[in-house]
Parts: sequence; C-alpha cells; structure tokens
Amino acid sequence: MRRAAVFSLVILPALLCPMLQAQRLRFPPAPPERVAADGPVQMPDPNFPLRVHLVVARFGGTGGRYHGYGSGNLMEAGAATGFDYGFECSVPFIANQVAEETYQARWKVQPHELEILTAEIGGNQPREHACTLRLAIRQQPFVRRNSVMQTHGVSSSLRVRWEDPEFAYQERDAEYPMQFHVVDAERSEDAYADHGWGTGNLIDPIDPGAQSTIEGVEYHYDCARGFLGNMQVEEFYQARWVTPGSKMEVLLARPGTDKVDRCTVEVVPQPQPYPLLGVGSGAQTASSNGAAENQ
Repeated sequence: MRRAAVFSLVILPALLCPMLQAQRLRFPPAPPERVAADGPVQMPDPNFPLRVHLVVARFGGTGGRYHGYGSGNLMEAGAATGFDYGFECSVPFIANQVAEETYQARWKVQPHELEILTAEIGGNQPREHACTLRLAIRQQPFVRRNSVMQTHGVSSSLRVRWEDPEFAYQERDAEYPMQFHVVDAERSEDAYADHGWGTGNLIDPIDPGAQSTIEGVEYHYDCARGFLGNMQVEEFYQARWVTPGSKMEVLLARPGTDKVDRCTVEVVPQPQPYPLLGVGSGAQTASSNGAAENQ
C-alpha cells in the first residue's frame, strides 16, 4: 500500500504535466480585443485650441497598441499647412469624412509633435483620448483632388517595435538633383531593417538645357528606416545616383524631428512611366473612401 501511494505521488505528476502542457498549447489565450476607431470630439475643449483636418489615416495593431500614418492640414488663421505624420497610440482614429470636419489639437513640440483629441463614435458617454502625431511639415497643403490613392497598408504584427515611415524631404538640396516620385510602395519591418519595394517615376536632369524626360522604374531597398509613396501629385523624393542607372540615394524626412535620413535604393528602368494612382476624376473618391481603412 505504501509503495502504491509513493508511485502515485511520483508518477502521476509526471504524467499530468505533458497533458496540461498540451492543453495550454491546444487552447492559446485569446488575442487582445480590437478597439473601434475614434472620431473627432464634438464639444469644444479650450485646452485644444488648434484645428487639423486629416485627409488620410491608416492604422494597424490590436489591444491597446495601434500604429499608423497619414496626411493632413493644420488650419490656422484661414490658411492651411500640410503635414505627413506617424503615430503610435492606445486607440486608433479615422480620417475626417467631410471638408468642414476637423480634430481639436494642440502643440506638444512645435513644429514636430501635435496632439489631437479623439472620442468614441456614437457612444452615450464617449471616451476621450489624446494621441500625439509626429509630423513632417509639407511646403503645400493637401488638396483631395491633388492627392493620390495610397495603397500601402499597415501591419497588425506586434513582434517588432513600430517605426514611423519616412517622407520626402522638402528643402531643395542641389547635391540631389533627381526627382523620384513613388507611385506604389510596399514596406515591411523586422528586427534588423525596413524592407521596401514598388514602382515609381524618375526625372534625371542630365542636361539642364534639355527637356527632362520621365522614366518608369521598379525599386527595392533595405534601410534602417523605410519610406512611403508620395501622397500628392507634385511631390517627389530628392535623389542622386550612387551607381548610374541602377542604384541611387534618396533624402528622407523623419517625422517628429528635423532629422534628415538617407536610403540607398536599387532601381530597374522600365519602358514606360507609371500612371499615378487615383489621379483625375476618381482621386477624391479614392482618397476619401480609402483613408479610413484598417489594413
């Protein structure tokens, strides 16, 4: 009898542990529940005296950690200042749906960080959140009819730390004479680098006296920080050749700072330029309908 009791105490836990482990593997914990995206707060808040109109807002993430990017205008004294932005906040938010709609905002670090006020859409007791946008100021405001359709989505993976995408550096640099307009951009991240690929159009002013021609290219890169497609028709990345015809260096503006980054991009010339996505009569519909998608 005593031997049987000892056997039970020693052997049974050894048998049960694999079974319990199997149960844990068979029934993993449920992922964090997604939070519905916020919209603008309707009641004026004197602590947020500025107004911003968000043209594009894309986000990914789950359960208290959302990240994304977009573009918008800061509305001050009857004038609009355009900006691109990146963010990481506890609650996502959608783009403004009509031209007159805005988010209430205030500066955190002018002109690099702007905080917007958001609230639950349609709630009886709406929650309110403040989210910091890391800005890259543009030389021109965003106009919906001048905006191209942005196809690049945002990953919901939380395995690596979110890095804001970078945008076109605006101040002209004579050492970077080429104009690289990114038409279609895809981007992924891992623990080592950003990886990007897509299509674009390149203007290389080899002879200043001759008329410039537009050349289509396919491109890819592996850089510390990646970049997005150009969100306006006239916008472009400044570039210069590293290896003529196959490898170039582009200038990037890091949102939330005045830091200028550089990325080496490999290109393959194509027979024809690429058409701009969503430009023309459908541009406004494409940008407004696609702005609030959660990819």
